[in-house]
Amino acid sequence: MKIISNTGPIIILAKIGKLGLLKELASEVLIPLTVYRELFAKVGRESQAIDRALVDFIRVAEVTEINSEVEIAIAGLDEGEKTLEIVLLLDDLAGKRVAQQLGFSTIGSIGVLLRLKEKQAIENVGVLLSEMKRQGYWLSDRVIEDAKRLAQEDD
Repeated sequence: MKIISNTGPIIILAKIGKLGLLKELASEVLIPLTVYRELFAKVGRESQAIDRALVDFIRVAEVTEINSEVEIAIAGLDEGEKTLEIVLLLDDLAGKRVAQQLGFSTIGSIGVLLRLKEKQAIENVGVLLSEMKRQGYWLSDRVIEDAKRLAQEDD
């Protein structure tokens, strides 16, 4: 499976120390040039993990053409989300809606964690989601509870 990512999931996975686990799910992890530029703007402690991943396994992919249907659908999105014709990993709800309307498969950070648990690459989704929330990623208690239920984790 190829994962093509937006900025948010890379940043939050780096903040919780799990960015490298994307290699467990994907044969290739790609980011558009605009996402690469957004990542370089990061100066937090997660920037070192992102830098290592950019050298190790994340590759920059250039977007060369956008068809008119995609252009119309993504007109209201920011630059990072405008590369939706290739983005599969994103947490932004508006971006996910557009991608799904255009028939693209999407997965978010929670979906990544659930798949990693299925592969036994991580032990506890709920702990990592709580850490994401502590790091400032917006997650409602209901979303966390739903993810824990899907991961078959009891409190």
